[in-house]
Amino acid sequence: MKTVLTGAILVFVFARSGAAQSLTLRDAVDEALSKNPAIAAADARQQAAAAREAEARAARMPRIDASESATRGNNPVFVFGSLLEQGRFAPRHFDPAFLNAPPAMTNYRSSITARFAIFDRFRTSTAVGQGANGVDRASLDLDDARQRIRADVVARYYGVLVAGEKVAVTKEAVHAAEADAKAARDRFEQGLLVESDALSADVQVATLRQRLIAAEGEQAIARAALATLLQRPRRDDVSIAGTIPSTLPASAQNEPDLDAAIAHALASRAPVRIAALATSDAQLRLTAERGTALPRVDAVGTAGASGATFGRRNSDYTGAIAVTIDLFDRARPARIAEARAGIDAARAGDAMARDAVTMEVITAWQRLRAARESASVAAAAVEQAQAAARIVRDRYEHGLTTITEQLRAQTALVSARFELLAARYESVVAHAELLRATGDLNDVQPFI
Repeated sequence: MKTVLTGAILVFVFARSGAAQSLTLRDAVDEALSKNPAIAAADARQQAAAAREAEARAARMPRIDASESATRGNNPVFVFGSLLEQGRFAPRHFDPAFLNAPPAMTNYRSSITARFAIFDRFRTSTAVGQGANGVDRASLDLDDARQRIRADVVARYYGVLVAGEKVAVTKEAVHAAEADAKAARDRFEQGLLVESDALSADVQVATLRQRLIAAEGEQAIARAALATLLQRPRRDDVSIAGTIPSTLPASAQNEPDLDAAIAHALASRAPVRIAALATSDAQLRLTAERGTALPRVDAVGTAGASGATFGRRNSDYTGAIAVTIDLFDRARPARIAEARAGIDAARAGDAMARDAVTMEVITAWQRLRAARESASVAAAAVEQAQAAARIVRDRYEHGLTTITEQLRAQTALVSARFELLAARYESVVAHAELLRATGDLNDVQPFI
């Protein structure tokens, strides 16, 4: 009993310690990549594409069918043919009476048939090429989905941290405002302040409490967003390790050349490469449609055995080469025209994909640049607001300014700290988006 109780206590302690363990960014990414349905769907599409390619390649192998049949009847043609198959045809079977009204008989037949397309007018090669393109497309789609998930995790992970710091900043401001309001109320009761000053302090407390309520709501939303991305219960209290970076990663501080970033994205991004594969598919289809004007060549072979009983059989075989050509196919020109139009559409899609990727890179690049400069300006603004708040407080305590001025300085400081948090968060998210836009968000090490 004592051993069981000790074990239960240890299990409880370990469970509590595991539950209290903070979630790192890398852990969050690994969890999202393993559980998010977008990744599961992309992985399933990749498996389906691989199966389609295997199916297309299988057409290059012969098809072999086996059959076993038991047929009974007195149809003259059936009886005559069955006697020949069974090797039991005799001169008496030429009797017109027998030929016209033979008795019923049973024919047991086993057969194996092999069919092989010697030349199928490029159908198989087209299907194989399109299947290979499908595998590449699914692989690119999976990689793109993984990069998007990494970017989403970075945004939501640091979104939780920023929301938490906003709550902390607002709580600190509320506590300071409550102390000021109490002091203002005491001084009013002592006759040292007019009531309007005390009421202004109370209004400041109420305003900051409203901001605290809003900040706590944003924190709850941020936690739910991260939990949803990780496929956890939406009310899961995710414990986050770390703080929002005060400076950008070194890779983001060294601003990349915009033209080089665009060129790299056009060479590596999944949408551009997928569009190129669509053009390849269209060209393969045109080749296949043109091939319908050529003859089709097939080889067919059959080995069989027939008998009047299940155990005694007479064997036979046949082999054939079949050449088929379409003498008149009025729809062929229309199909070829459609295939050519498909190539034009695919090329236009390729151009559109390149334009879209280019704009993604430009947007992310400019966003990162603006975020970096905004973070620098916001940091300086916080220092200035802090200095201004100290000066105004000293002046107020010495009776050299009004409480309205002090409240305005406190509000400006809270707003400046909020702006700094927002700028730092935007810097991190913009950096992740630029890496994703160029196809380089293969790891989250730059954000750790």
